[in-house]
Amino acid sequence: MDVAGGHDLLLATVLRPRKMMRGVLFDLPHVVAGAAATFTRAGITGRVRIESGNFFKELPSGADAIIMKHTLHDWDDDSATRILQACHRALGTRGKVLIVDPVVPPGKLRHYGKLLDLEMLVLTPRGRERTKGEFAKLLRGAGFRLSRLVTTESPLSIVEAVKA
Repeated sequence: MDVAGGHDLLLATVLRPRKMMRGVLFDLPHVVAGAAATFTRAGITGRVRIESGNFFKELPSGADAIIMKHTLHDWDDDSATRILQACHRALGTRGKVLIVDPVVPPGKLRHYGKLLDLEMLVLTPRGRERTKGEFAKLLRGAGFRLSRLVTTESPLSIVEAVKA
């Protein structure tokens, strides 16, 4: 399930080569309205369910994994914890959550996440980028355990967590 996936090019990219996999897009009603065209172009319409609602309250249940890209960085820790708690309730016992965001490195190293952190400070009420330790703490507060951090060639990393 892609939570706050917009028109969901990410979910389409994940599902297209994996013919046995199914997905769910979850976002606000006015956002998911344009997603069907993305899935039609990708040839995966019959393998995707589009649902809408409020991710602070409840997500559709039954997913094996939830992915969120550029979602948690929009929110302060309390709000991000509430989103993660909704993810925890929606996942099965062996479910995983995958957070695709910059992970700010320690120290004075130059990093895209540090620049984006300033942008989030200006553009959102209290959004922010986080370090690995800050993600671990946030995840613990929602009932998850950080299982690994996958760096990529892009400025984004994948924070993988499992139910604690």
